[in-house]
Amino acid sequence: MPELFIRELKLPEEALEIPALERAIWNDPGESIRPGTLIALVHEGALLAGAYAREEGSERPRLVGFIFGFPTSRPTDHHSHMAGVLPAYRDMGVGFLLKRYQRDWALSRGYERVVWTFDPLRAANAHFNLQKLGATFDRYIPNCYGPMGGINAGAPSDRVYATWELRSPRVLERLYAPPPPPKTEGLPLVNRVEGEVPLEARLELSENRIMVQIPEDWGAILQADPALALAWREHSRLVFGHYLARGYRAVGFARKPNCYVLERRHAQPCEPAPPTEAEGGAF
Repeated sequence: MPELFIRELKLPEEALEIPALERAIWNDPGESIRPGTLIALVHEGALLAGAYAREEGSERPRLVGFIFGFPTSRPTDHHSHMAGVLPAYRDMGVGFLLKRYQRDWALSRGYERVVWTFDPLRAANAHFNLQKLGATFDRYIPNCYGPMGGINAGAPSDRVYATWELRSPRVLERLYAPPPPPKTEGLPLVNRVEGEVPLEARLELSENRIMVQIPEDWGAILQADPALALAWREHSRLVFGHYLARGYRAVGFARKPNCYVLERRHAQPCEPAPPTEAEGGAF
């Protein structure tokens, strides 16, 4: 196990390493942020931090992940735009270390929450964001970025808008005393799925807690079956759009099968947030 550490990146020569890292994580040579743009945004209050791994016997640590975010129009909110880790290091807790670092950094600068988007059909992202970090979401953005390449090619770029309340008991519990998976026994299931195929959606449910099933391997569907990928995107757009508009929010994620737990809440509608987040590697 290599030694892992996170540090903020502020120098132009440090930012030069980020485009190659982006391409290695997302396999999309056409999409990367110019190093000069990153540094300009850092000067204006953005966060750019790198995750490094020092292998035994090696003097120079290797950059294996990064996180990048910037201020929003809301002084309490920091927007986490990109976060990714090289495939070989995704099972070592690097993503969790990056988000912990981001939380500490944001709190020290007066932020109360961090927001970002992610693909709701990627189970690994859903589990990480909701179960490990304690984020929630109640907004769905159809085709958020337009056509995408690399690991995201093959379907419209629909995203959900996650909110991470940095001081909430929910978040503190997940960071320091992780609870067991959510209890799903007896919860009504919104959709029927057979063999990775979405067959129907129930839009009449009104219980306080409901479940929405997603594919077991969305990445494999994107690569192998464009028609099924499009069917899943349209199905999830219908289901999430319907229930989020009716006061539900996603508060948990269960495995085997992959299911979101949605909970009804009674709150005043808020203004839509700007749809700006890049997809994040393993989370």
